[in-house]
Amino acid sequence: MSSNIYEDPNLSMNVKYSKGAREDRGERVERVIDIYESVDTSTNRCVPTQRGGPHTQNHPPAVQRNPFRAAALVLGLLCLLLVAGVTVLANQCDQLQTSNKELQTSYKKLQTSYNNLSNSFCQEATKQTHGWTRYQCSCYYKSIKMKNWTESRKDCQNRGADLVIIKSKEENDFVSELNKPETSWIGLQSVSTNDWNDEWKWVDESTLSYMSWQKDVNMNPVKGATAYMDLDGNWNHSNNGLKRWICEKHIYKV
Repeated sequence: MSSNIYEDPNLSMNVKYSKGAREDRGERVERVIDIYESVDTSTNRCVPTQRGGPHTQNHPPAVQRNPFRAAALVLGLLCLLLVAGVTVLANQCDQLQTSNKELQTSYKKLQTSYNNLSNSFCQEATKQTHGWTRYQCSCYYKSIKMKNWTESRKDCQNRGADLVIIKSKEENDFVSELNKPETSWIGLQSVSTNDWNDEWKWVDESTLSYMSWQKDVNMNPVKGATAYMDLDGNWNHSNNGLKRWICEKHIYKV
């Protein structure tokens, strides 16, 4: 009878009330308590238990969570390094721009000072030393001998100069005064071009920017022609002949 009661709880309830009809109240209470205690004990042994109770949540193992934390940490560090690198580069760029502006300002100041000094130096009065006469930024030499144009140029080159190049009316007037009372070779000659034509060029290979040809003279360049200055300061050209010459030496080449 007892084994059937343990297996079926409803049956134990029937037994409780049936026994109550035959026994007195005190005995019935003891047996009911014994039965319930037995049933509770048996029930506790048979019901399986869950770890953590019914409210326990399933969490991923710590081994699975750690890689995500490590990846997030590495990504955050990389972002910080990127921001720091961009900041450093921006600061260096600003410093370079500032230095560049300062250098440009210094260069402009030096250029201005140089120009002022050069202009002041070139505006000094005409001076004559050892056969050379200074005018503005050049020194001029007039020969006392007579040679052809080619030999005259060689003499100027041996003196560290070249035949005179005239690029303004003011310079032409000065050379004209230096030339009197004779005719002298100047550094202008006819040069053949790639298309087999000829054109006038100075000895520094520059073209004419100022001209003072004689009236009625044929200004067209003739092959082998070289120019000279007459007594009036006008230009003419010839293919041969002996004349004096005028050399010019720039002061910055001295």
